[in-house]
Amino acid sequence: MDELVERIISIINQREHNTLFLSCRTPSQINQGIKGFLYNKQIHLSEVDVLFLERFIKKDSDDPLVRWLYQSYNYDCHLTFELAFSNTDLIPNELFNECSVTLLNNQGKQYFQFPKKVITYQQVAMLTQEDILLLASNQLITDLARERLQEKKVIVVERSSPYADGKSSWKCSFDPKR
Repeated sequence: MDELVERIISIINQREHNTLFLSCRTPSQINQGIKGFLYNKQIHLSEVDVLFLERFIKKDSDDPLVRWLYQSYNYDCHLTFELAFSNTDLIPNELFNECSVTLLNNQGKQYFQFPKKVITYQQVAMLTQEDILLLASNQLITDLARERLQEKKVIVVERSSPYADGKSSWKCSFDPKR
């Protein structure tokens, strides 16, 4: 009996450090059911496009990958999406506020967004040059926070989309002028 307990504890400890890497274009692992959740704490999905983000936010039950990813939350998995596009205006706020997803660009830099109108030193203190801070056009940064961002060489991107202001609901729109 002790061997069984030790084996289970070993699997749980290994799971904490394991990551399952998938591509949004070829999500072959979802056919394996919950096995991926049992052995991997992290799920890293690459090649994520805007249309997939829309389906994910809407919890599209017709999309097997979306269903599978939402099921991963039941197993305390953490999701990381590596975006296949660079226009930050297309990143929906819900991913930061409601979905508990880590977002990366294709160079591995993590996107951060803070919901408050004024961004303070306390919020940006832990950001590094490996991070990108997304600002809505109506957000302000305190002088101390701005100094910290410059000191740590954090990339700051002001989003110009009307859906990046935290007030509007995100909608998938394809403006050919962008």
